[in-house]
Amino acid sequence: MGAQDMKGHGLLGAVGVVAVVALGLVVTNPSEQEFVRYAFVTLRQELCPRLPDILKETSGGPVIPEFFNPYVQQSCSDILTAMRGTTETFLRRNTRVQNYFLFRIYTTELFGHKYRTLGIARQFITMPEK
Repeated sequence: MGAQDMKGHGLLGAVGVVAVVALGLVVTNPSEQEFVRYAFVTLRQELCPRLPDILKETSGGPVIPEFFNPYVQQSCSDILTAMRGTTETFLRRNTRVQNYFLFRIYTTELFGHKYRTLGIARQFITMPEK
């Protein structure tokens, strides 16, 4: 086998590897429903622990005594869980999806903030707000 044949086989092998990786990404591109589940869990984890501070910031001062904070946080989680269907519908309505076949970009607008999340290989990566 000559050097030319070896280069041809190497190129063909590289193209094959790229094709297999691309196919793997297409197959594992997370669905919109998977994103909504991820967004719901993330919202609950991010919002509820911060709710007392958010209430204080938006009202210009303390709204509830400090010792109630754990109850407020738990109630927030319980309410979101009880209203999961409504919360997921709200997330769907406020999210724009761009499907690039190998991955998706989800842009969610909540309470004046814009969150961008990359969905790739059955994983989600939420990018920092600009």
